Amino acid sequence: MKNKIFFTIFMLVWVTLIVLNFVVRSEEFSEQENRYLAKLPTFRIEKLLDGTYQEELDTYINDHFVFRNAWIKIKSETEMLLR
Repeated sequence: MKNKIFFTIFMLVWVTLIVLNFVVRSEEFSEQENRYLAKLPTFRIEKLLDGTYQEELDTYINDHFVFRNAWIKIKSETEMLLR
């Protein structure tokens, strides 16, 4: 029974984060990092075949996931505490 509850909660959180990633508007510039974030790559069959599209899409997803700034802050504070 505990496994079913854990699995259900995990899936709800996971699905919620996925939906929020599509709903929340993406930023163009990160003030925390002082840099422009990756833009959604344009799909071309050549880029798909040579692997460039997947790399660009991975960079875009890493730059635009929901609550990104909060995760970066948590990571930075954790690293400072571990020093």
